[in-house]
Amino acid sequence: MKVNHTERKHAKLSASSSAKWLNCPGSINAEKGYKNESSIYANEGTLAHELADLCLKTGNNTDFYIGKTVDETDALIDAEMAIYVQEYVDYVLSHETSNSCLFTEEKVSFDNVVPDGFGTMDAAIIDDNTSVCHVFDLKYGRGVKVSAIENTQAQLYAIGMLNELGFLDAIKSFRLHIVQPRINNIEYWDITCTDLIKFGEFVKERATLALSDNAKRVPGHKQCQWCRAKSDCKVLYNFTKEIVSSDFENLEDIDINVLNDNDKKNILDNKSLVELFLKSIESNVFETLISGKKFKGYKIVKGRSIRKWTDEAEPFLFKKLKSKAFEKKLIGITKAKTVLSKEDIEKLTYKPEGKLTLANEKDKRKAVEASNNLFENIEGEI
Repeated sequence: MKVNHTERKHAKLSASSSAKWLNCPGSINAEKGYKNESSIYANEGTLAHELADLCLKTGNNTDFYIGKTVDETDALIDAEMAIYVQEYVDYVLSHETSNSCLFTEEKVSFDNVVPDGFGTMDAAIIDDNTSVCHVFDLKYGRGVKVSAIENTQAQLYAIGMLNELGFLDAIKSFRLHIVQPRINNIEYWDITCTDLIKFGEFVKERATLALSDNAKRVPGHKQCQWCRAKSDCKVLYNFTKEIVSSDFENLEDIDINVLNDNDKKNILDNKSLVELFLKSIESNVFETLISGKKFKGYKIVKGRSIRKWTDEAEPFLFKKLKSKAFEKKLIGITKAKTVLSKEDIEKLTYKPEGKLTLANEKDKRKAVEASNNLFENIEGEI
């Protein structure tokens, strides 16, 4: 059943915001009074989901809709979106078999664990041959990498599928897929029906807490990341203040060598949360000033400006310099995908080694072994 995307907003404890209220039950009360404003990124994501749903329903490829509208807005599908959404469509369809059933943009209910809980699942495939239900979640954003491992949104959709079709005894386990094509992030995670039911019991407890008047706020990167109240959250402020002041009083006078490994680990473990909080404060004060209000000690100024050519520059330069007025540049790989075959792209491109970076030990990437050659390669970057 096709569901209007605005319907998703009415679920108080939604699947899409579950990482927030499951980890911080107090976030529901904290966000009261804050506007749930849309953004160009959210609108772009909605358009991508509409395109994916349309292609899965009609069997058309995404390039059929380039230059066309697919929803009630006037936004046009461009070649870049068509390429990335096609990756998602192809991935979903690759899991179809001669004995499977496809669901797309399906409204599912998980109100057995969350009061009035429902959500709109991007796609699912039940494979009768294996009794596995594949749940697919398209993430069109490229700012934050989303993991499939223990993904709460996908698990709630799985509970919804189990509620709807569990009586048929056709589902023995679930495979939850995250497809984030713009950053080449495609991964899945398996969960049995038994473990999913246990997760549902945990959700039921947390949902009860989240809807209570005295629900506690619990700081953490997952829950604070999309919380609209984080820039005004005293609990988050006290938490971050403790992190940056527990081991030293003055950051400018810090001697990093006097900190022990546990001190450094504590700071690194919470680095992203502290940075998130600081950025949210900066954004909040900026919005206060830009709206015309005052904020003691700060003001809005114009940033550095770079000189640009006027509209009259091109004909003038061409007259003066002829062909020297232009520089030739290869088109980008994404644009080239619209005119070249996949085989040509594979043959003409390569992936350089990624820069060395610090990661938590839980990161699934293989650790790089230290060596003299390795040090020589990074020495100039330190």
